[in-house]
Amino acid sequence: MLLSAERVLLSLRATSHELHLGVREARQLAEAAAEWLRRGVSAAELRRALTAGLPPAGVRSAIGFLCHRLTVKLPAEAVAVVADSVTSAAAAGLVVCRGPGDEHVFRPVGGGDETQCRRCRTAGAGRAAGPAGPAGPVTPWRVRVAAVNG
Repeated sequence: MLLSAERVLLSLRATSHELHLGVREARQLAEAAAEWLRRGVSAAELRRALTAGLPPAGVRSAIGFLCHRLTVKLPAEAVAVVADSVTSAAAAGLVVCRGPGDEHVFRPVGGGDETQCRRCRTAGAGRAAGPAGPAGPVTPWRVRVAAVNG
């Protein structure tokens, strides 16, 4: 967790040159950043929280600014019961796709009785149509031009 937090802190220099930290400074802040990750915040969300809304006058001290943000904006601890109910509610509308390939789930459009995801339906429609191309024999272009020019 500490290594991931340190990587996020060191990656801030790519987002804003004002937030450039050295390795030693990143290690000082890594424990506070790791607490964010332990509370369920993804690395991308942590990066966004630290870089969003930088002061218009600029950042004078990157380590001081980030230390302040890490402590003041620290999210509340996630409650496991709430997370489980949210996950089950989000998964309630998902259906297992009966199309070809690996098993995967999708959310039917309009709560319909669909059995295949859009990707599998469109792939199946392409296979049913057969190979693309002309139906009959093809006359070479030179023969057609010669017929027109007489």
